[in-house]
Amino acid sequence: MTSTKSHLPIGRINTIMKSSSDVENVGKDSVILMSKAAELFIRKLVVDSFNCMKQKDPSSRTLKYQNLATVVQRSNKYHFLKDMTPMKITVREYKRIMARKNGKEADVEEEEDEEMPEEASSESGSDDEGSISSSGSSGSVVSVLSD
Repeated sequence: MTSTKSHLPIGRINTIMKSSSDVENVGKDSVILMSKAAELFIRKLVVDSFNCMKQKDPSSRTLKYQNLATVVQRSNKYHFLKDMTPMKITVREYKRIMARKNGKEADVEEEEDEEMPEEASSESGSDDEGSISSSGSSGSVVSVLSD
């Protein structure tokens, strides 16, 4: 028999469930059930990401964002998460994509050697891996790693 104790905050799940305009009251049993379902979903996503990590590098011991993003991008069952977990790409790859998108096949090689200014990386919300998030002209978020 499984435990009804939740590792996720029941009050917050209750608030999220009540935030729907179609719902007025939420029963305690349904909140516990949703909490357990969310825990199982998170566990499955982490296990799939861990397996992906071990396939790439059997000696690796740290689960990284890249492993999670790879699983989300490759698996149809996580299709709804694709916009929230974009693959990280290097600045060089981002410039090539943008050049192709804008129809410019010009020398992107010259621009690749240039570094991004400090202001651009700090404004874009860089993290400790040196990645930045940038919005393309379509409005979608692309995570970019510096070389």
